Amino acid sequence: MQDLEKNKAVEALEAGTYEIIRKRLQVQKDILQEKLNALNEARKEVFSSTDFSLIANQRINTENNCEARGILALGNLCIFGYNVHFGLRTEIELKDVFSIYLFENNQFIPQSLELINDPSFVTDFKNLYKYYRDSIFLKFRRTENYLYMIFQTSKNAGDEKAFKWLIKGSKLTYQDDRSIHEVVKAPQHEFVWVKTTLEDRRLGVYPHVSVLDKVFIEATGGDITFKVEDNTQTGKGIYSEKVENKDQQLDDAEYYYADLGNLILLRIKPYQEDFRTYVFNVRTKEILNIKILNDAGILLPDNQGVIFPNGYYLQNGEYKIFESELAGLEFFRKVISPNGEDFLYIFYQNKRNIYVLMSYNIIRQQVETPIICNGHTLFYDGTLIFFRSEQEAIRHHQVQIWQTPYSRQLKENTEKKDNFLYKIGNKDIVKAMAESHELIQLINKEDTYEGLYEDIEKNREI
Repeated sequence: MQDLEKNKAVEALEAGTYEIIRKRLQVQKDILQEKLNALNEARKEVFSSTDFSLIANQRINTENNCEARGILALGNLCIFGYNVHFGLRTEIELKDVFSIYLFENNQFIPQSLELINDPSFVTDFKNLYKYYRDSIFLKFRRTENYLYMIFQTSKNAGDEKAFKWLIKGSKLTYQDDRSIHEVVKAPQHEFVWVKTTLEDRRLGVYPHVSVLDKVFIEATGGDITFKVEDNTQTGKGIYSEKVENKDQQLDDAEYYYADLGNLILLRIKPYQEDFRTYVFNVRTKEILNIKILNDAGILLPDNQGVIFPNGYYLQNGEYKIFESELAGLEFFRKVISPNGEDFLYIFYQNKRNIYVLMSYNIIRQQVETPIICNGHTLFYDGTLIFFRSEQEAIRHHQVQIWQTPYSRQLKENTEKKDNFLYKIGNKDIVKAMAESHELIQLINKEDTYEGLYEDIEKNREI
C-alpha cells in the first residue's frame, strides 16, 4: 500500500514538473514571437517587403477572335501570342499570331511588330505555316539570354519547332528555327528515388520490406500495408490500401524511397499497376497518399520540406493539399525573390496550356493560394501579369496585374545604410527569422510528435 502511494506521488511530481516545463516553454515562445514581430517591422523599414496584392484588371484587345496562349515581358513591352482559326487562308502574317503592347501605368498600349519583324524570321515563320498546315503557337520559353517561340507542327503533342532569339536588354536578335533541342524540361524530382534491394526484405508469416528500419511495407494479401514495427508475425499496420492483383507476392511490387530527414518519400509500383506515392512522417508516424508526387517533387529551401503541383509537406509535419482536378503537371521553373524570403514554384500542364503558380514564404512556411492561369509573365520590378483563356475564341482578353516580391533587384532604403540590420543583410535576417518561426511551430506541437524535445533542442542550438 505504501509503495502504491509512493508511486502515485512520484507520478504526480513528474506530471507537475512536466507542466512547469511546458508553461516555461510557452512563456519563452511568446517572448520569442514578440521579438520576431518587432524584428520584422524593423526589417521592413530598411528593406522593402512586398506582398502579393491585386493591382488592376485590364484587357488586351486583338484584331481577330483568337485563343490566348502566352505572354512575355521584355523591358516595358509585352509580346502576346495566340492562335486564330485560319480556315482556307494560305498566307499567315505575324499579326495573326503575335501582338506587342507597351505596358505603362497598368495600361496596354498597342505597338508595331518592329521588335520581331526580322526578314529571316518572317520567312521561317511563313514557311512553318506553308509546310505544316496544322501548326499552332504553343508558348514562350525564356532563359537568361534567349527567347524561344515554340510551335506545335501537327496534331500530335511533341511535334514541336522553336524560333530562337538572342535577348540584349529590350532588343531581340533572331538566331534560327532549329533550336527545339535546346528547350529542355527541368528535372522533375530534386531528390533521388532509391530502389530497395533483397537485403531490405524481412521474411516471416507476413513478409515486408524495410525502409531505413523506420517504416515497413507489406504488399501481400491483396493490399499494401505500412507498419512502424519490424514485426512479420502480424499483417496489421498504420495504413493500408487495396491493390488490383490480390494474389501478388512481396517481390511482385517495386519499392523506392527518398530520405528527407523527418520525411521519407515512398514510391511503390504494385504488380501490373502504375506507381503510387506517399509521404511517411517519421515523427508523427503518419502516411499520406500524394498521387501527384509521382509527377514532380521539388525541395523547399533550407530543407524545410517538399512541394508538389497541388501542395506541400514540411519537415515539422505541417502540410497542405489544394483541391484541384488537374493532373499530369510538370515542374516548369523556380523564381527566387531578391530578399531571399519568397520562392515561386511554377508547374505546367502541356495538354491544356495551364500553369500553376505557388508562392512559398520561408518565414511563415506557407504557400499563398495557387494562381491557375494559361499564361503569365514577370516584369523587372516584380509586376506579375497573367490571363485565363476563355472556352471560345474572343477578341477581348482579360488579364490581372499583381504586385509581387519577385523583382530582379532588392529595393533598399539607402538612408538606412548605417542601420545595424542593413549591415547584417536581409537574407541572413530572413534565415534567422525562418529558424525562429520553426522553433515556435515545434513548441506548439503536441506530445504525439515523437522526438519533439530533441527537435526543439536541435533548433535552439541553431
